Amino acid sequence: MDNKQEWFNEKVAVVPQEVLSEVQLSADIIARIDALLKEKNMTQRDLARKLGKSEAVVSRWTTGFPNLTLKSIAALSVALGEPLVTVVQ
Repeated sequence: MDNKQEWFNEKVAVVPQEVLSEVQLSADIIARIDALLKEKNMTQRDLARKLGKSEAVVSRWTTGFPNLTLKSIAALSVALGEPLVTVVQ
């Protein structure tokens, strides 16, 4: 293993589990939005129009790690016609 990988592993090892979980959830939601856009042949522009939001807002939601509210997740789910998140009971 090279020094960069060792350094990275050391840094990740001290990140709190809840932070790792948050990052994973954000990545999963972003991937779901991307998959639904492709499946429905929609662009970010199309999604922005359906939501009544700017393209910049949708771009921030679909790149990086947004801190989406439940309201935003619900609006995205309605606009995409599919749930983004499923709660297991």
